[in-house]
Amino acid sequence: MAFLDVLAAQMHARGWSAYITTPAGRLTSLFVQDPHDPPKCGDIIAALDAATGHWWYWFSWAERIAPAHAPAAAADAIIRAFQRPADEPEPPGPAASSQPPGPPSGPPRTSQQSPPRPDATRQALR
Repeated sequence: MAFLDVLAAQMHARGWSAYITTPAGRLTSLFVQDPHDPPKCGDIIAALDAATGHWWYWFSWAERIAPAHAPAAAADAIIRAFQRPADEPEPPGPAASSQPPGPPSGPPRTSQQSPPRPDATRQALR
């Protein structure tokens, strides 16, 4: 959580809102939001990369942002990502090709999403 506190300070210094959330059954995350454009927001986590043994900041959609020892670079990358048009691809770099640490693969589920119904899956396979 210390990594998220340091990142929150960097986001505040850039004029963004940032606060830590600890939802039941989920990882502690940092909610960040552009105060001038509230739809530009998201959750950031700090997680250990088992392959390298280094801590990284990650977007909730499993995209690596920056090493946790570089919170200023992470804050800049977060702001750039939210200011990038939705249809513009991510620029190439180490974050673009990396996989998140540990399971699950794919986008994280929110509490509002229901698991797929087994009968719907069987029907789709026919």
